[in-house]
Amino acid sequence: MKRAFSIIHRAIVGPEYGFSGEGNIQWYYSLSVAINLMLIWWLKPEIAVLFTTLVIIHGFTVFTYGFFELDYCNSIWAYIYAIIHFIILANAIFTNFKWTIITIAITIGAMLLAPDCTGNNIFLEKPNVDNRLLLLCNTIIFAVFVVVDLLLPISGWIKIIIISVAIIAHPIIDWLEGECIIISDITYDVIYKIMDDLASRKNH
Repeated sequence: MKRAFSIIHRAIVGPEYGFSGEGNIQWYYSLSVAINLMLIWWLKPEIAVLFTTLVIIHGFTVFTYGFFELDYCNSIWAYIYAIIHFIILANAIFTNFKWTIITIAITIGAMLLAPDCTGNNIFLEKPNVDNRLLLLCNTIIFAVFVVVDLLLPISGWIKIIIISVAIIAHPIIDWLEGECIIISDITYDVIYKIMDDLASRKNH
């Protein structure tokens, strides 16, 4: 019985190191974005369409940059990525500064909680960390997502669909992380490429 519960638990909140064994960073990030959008549609519906559109554009550029391995290509792609995201951020800030800050705060909080492929996050930095703590982190982030979903003023069957879609999408997102579609790695690469390019131009 205990083993069956453990299997079901991991199937719902995700294994300690993700379904692909590459960590949970992209999953936590995706959940935080979903939580933000649900809160905005609930509490600030007048900006929801714009913020949703910005998230879709953001997700498309992240997927494109990571899936097509543009980090190995000319630095021009890093500039294009940075410009697109500067425009996204500017639009969000000018539309609603408070909700932009809330969105960034929730996302950063989720990223700090997310265990990487070594099982470490900002709170768990020792090697061979207890897997129960990793599973606890997975449970916390998913529980927050479920609570926000259940509080939405929408039909119960829609709430169930949202949760079901998240559970089904989890292994897909983890697989994409295994294909190097990871927001943190892509962001670091873009910053590094631009700084390296600017330094080389300065030296010349």
